[in-house]
Amino acid sequence: MEPTVDSREYRVVFFCPTSSAPLEHIEAPVRRVLSRIAAPPAELAPLEAAGTLGEAGWRVYLVRSMTERSAAHALSAHVTEVASAIATELDTEVLGLYVDVGSDSARICRCLPDESPETFAGRRRVVLERTSEWLDINPASLSALFQLGLEDAEDEPDAEDRFVEAKLREAREYMQRYRQSK
Repeated sequence: MEPTVDSREYRVVFFCPTSSAPLEHIEAPVRRVLSRIAAPPAELAPLEAAGTLGEAGWRVYLVRSMTERSAAHALSAHVTEVASAIATELDTEVLGLYVDVGSDSARICRCLPDESPETFAGRRRVVLERTSEWLDINPASLSALFQLGLEDAEDEPDAEDRFVEAKLREAREYMQRYRQSK
């Protein structure tokens, strides 16, 4: 028998543009993967409390376990696959986020239809900051969504971190321009 994994320790969330995010089109790819991997029962729950995200044009859907066993934990290795399937279904950009609350780790992927996904993994704070950058929202708004604080002073980015982040932003801008020029 598989050990029980507490469903409160893991979060899987999908961010979809408000204009193209009907729940029934998002549920189908999630259910297919959950079924294929024999995950515990789950539902996709819209998070209406995401005010800033809504204002920025995003709908947020949480994979909510129906039992004490965590469907989010089972789905953790498949977030990119599901986000890609949703992006294809909706024909738009979709972000998939996995957060392991207990181990301070997270992983985000940004998927566009017919393109390879862009992923980023690391400590929860850094991943949530990258997610807020991709969503173009304040990091505190995203942190509130998970009821997690991002204000650890010891984790403040130093000059080297800021330099690397600036170069990564610049590279993403160049990549975006390249994609648009095709």
